[in-house]
Amino acid sequence: MASIARILVPLDLNRLSEAKVPYAEAQAKAFGAEIILLHVLPQDAMAGDAVSSAEAQARTYLDAITARLHSESIRTRPVVRYGHPVEVILREVVTERVDLLVIGTNIRHGLSRIFLGSYAEEIVAKASCPILLVRPNLSEAEPPHPIRTFADDAARAGPVAPRSLGVRTVEVARIIGSVGRANELDETFRPTEHRREDEHRYQQILTLMQQGAALPPVVLYKLGYGYYVLDGNHRVAAAKQLGQLEMDALVTEFVSLGDPQAQRVFAERRAFERATGLTRIGAVLPGQYPRLEEMIRAFAREHALDDLREAARRWEGEVYRPVARQIRALRLIQRFPGERTADVFVRIARLRDEEATKTGQPLDWDEAVLRCAEAGSDADRNIPPSIG
Repeated sequence: MASIARILVPLDLNRLSEAKVPYAEAQAKAFGAEIILLHVLPQDAMAGDAVSSAEAQARTYLDAITARLHSESIRTRPVVRYGHPVEVILREVVTERVDLLVIGTNIRHGLSRIFLGSYAEEIVAKASCPILLVRPNLSEAEPPHPIRTFADDAARAGPVAPRSLGVRTVEVARIIGSVGRANELDETFRPTEHRREDEHRYQQILTLMQQGAALPPVVLYKLGYGYYVLDGNHRVAAAKQLGQLEMDALVTEFVSLGDPQAQRVFAERRAFERATGLTRIGAVLPGQYPRLEEMIRAFAREHALDDLREAARRWEGEVYRPVARQIRALRLIQRFPGERTADVFVRIARLRDEEATKTGQPLDWDEAVLRCAEAGSDADRNIPPSIG
């Protein structure tokens, strides 16, 4: 009997697409296989060294499904790619050495291109691995919302528990949904039914923000990569209209109760943030935050800084942020599916350490980033950073 080690599941961002997941899950349990959840964005959704709203929505959606599969002890990686869906899917089959591809078939008007008959036929004709075709149950279709619904995504993730994070700065592009009002708001977080009092309030807030006035932080829920507005839709809408990159928010994160890795990473991040005061560094692999704290403590010793938080602030500005911008600009996250910028940063730091051990010469951060960008073999892509 042929062995199945990796299962690729291309997903759209809706419930119909998820009809494929139970079939992939059954195969993964039977063979002890890994599931790769793939969402393909168009090339024009790329936003340089910044996060786009489309990317944030995709990562949040895949994170929710990944959390539930992890709770079932199924190894799962969420992957976001850019390009033509068929080309990306076929390339992923080869580069990830996929043993089974699970795709949907449906020609109902309005569905994503991945589900159109012609696309499915092209994939079937060209894929180099066995394919499982799944027809979704149209009765499970959900009404489309321009922004994501917290309740739906939380249900996708399985049982979750709230953890208060306090006030922090968040990227506006990662605010992608609403708590309870998704059906009332458009993609700009403005009400779909325009009322005079809403417009008046919005214009007041927009003017205050243009003037740089201090406003209370918005109140957000966090689930995986994304944030959902509990209170402050007008402020979020104004921030998006003004092209504001970041804003202050009072955040409650919801952590999967069935995902031990997610719980460990949350605990490590909380310890890191309490020690350093840094709240904008996101990693998803266990062991990364202790490693980052070690780097900050080394930076403090090198610069004779007794205050760890002051050292952390300087390290973030002088070391982490410049490298993080390079990681985003070079799209290195594409090389390491399922990881975040901080995870790739740790990889680059490890490369610098290995080079220093071999040659006795410190490696410049810029050179280390370029070497990481050039070392994109399949073997390296699938080796996680050292943890612990």
